[in-house]
Amino acid sequence: MKKVLVMGGEALKNQAKGPVTKHVLKRIAENPPPEDIRTIPAIIEDRCIMCGTCVNVCPSHCLGMDKENKDNGMIWILRPQCMWCGHCQTYCPKDAIHIDREPSLSNSLFSFNVRQDYDMLVAKGSYKGDTADKKLQELIEEGGKKIKEIEEFRG
Repeated sequence: MKKVLVMGGEALKNQAKGPVTKHVLKRIAENPPPEDIRTIPAIIEDRCIMCGTCVNVCPSHCLGMDKENKDNGMIWILRPQCMWCGHCQTYCPKDAIHIDREPSLSNSLFSFNVRQDYDMLVAKGSYKGDTADKKLQELIEEGGKKIKEIEEFRG
């Protein structure tokens, strides 16, 4: 009986406080992240040899790659899935990846569109331009289909 009363009290307390997310976002707005916090990886195209090490060591599997050879391929990232761990930067054999604070990301750090917010990190050779744009569009459409499936499943 005591457990039921404790659980009921916790439920009422949480109901009165409101959604936790609003409190967290308010705190983030009042106390923005420090300037030296890491953000989304950036690849220096001239140094990248398309070895795939970054894709293989990524613990959150947010990096993807299509390639034919070291001069022809692309690497993209699913931004919301990246946890800024720095493994890709640490293990890159050519020091081609850097995870530094980008001013352009400071306002959009927490505004990701899950399963649809892809960025092209590097595109070389015939994968540049239209091919890279086409691949990103395919990924975004695939993510949109997954979101619709989830919404239909939930009813």
